[in-house]
Amino acid sequence: MKKVEIITDVESGTLKRNRNLIKKVIGMFEGKTILITFQINRKRRSNDQNAYYWGVIIPIWQNILITEWGEPYSIQETHEFLKYNCNYTEKVNEATGEVLRASKSTKDNSTTDQEIFHLKARQLAQEMFNVLIPEPGEQLLIT
Repeated sequence: MKKVEIITDVESGTLKRNRNLIKKVIGMFEGKTILITFQINRKRRSNDQNAYYWGVIIPIWQNILITEWGEPYSIQETHEFLKYNCNYTEKVNEATGEVLRASKSTKDNSTTDQEIFHLKARQLAQEMFNVLIPEPGEQLLIT
């Protein structure tokens, strides 16, 4: 059986939508061991955000890295560089106090998370190399 996702609301400890559907799906798994996941339903990053990231931010950053550092980064290497510097979590090693940084995947970013990631990538280009990356729908004049 395939994975089933059902959206509902919780109010006063009660499911407010799709209760009958949820009961029916639970019944379909009778006698089976199942995994139920609860998470807030968030809108995932949009196709426009994806197109902007891969079509504007990544190519500009590739150009920055080869121009400023003399290093040709692939599309994937540039993506990993940006995740490490703009989309990460930090963990503290309790024994040493060392702060470790781990890149986070962008595939499950909400639209808001993705906008924050884009903003940080633009800010990093400005701060490190004084390069302006246009915002979505913005066009820069080349003189």
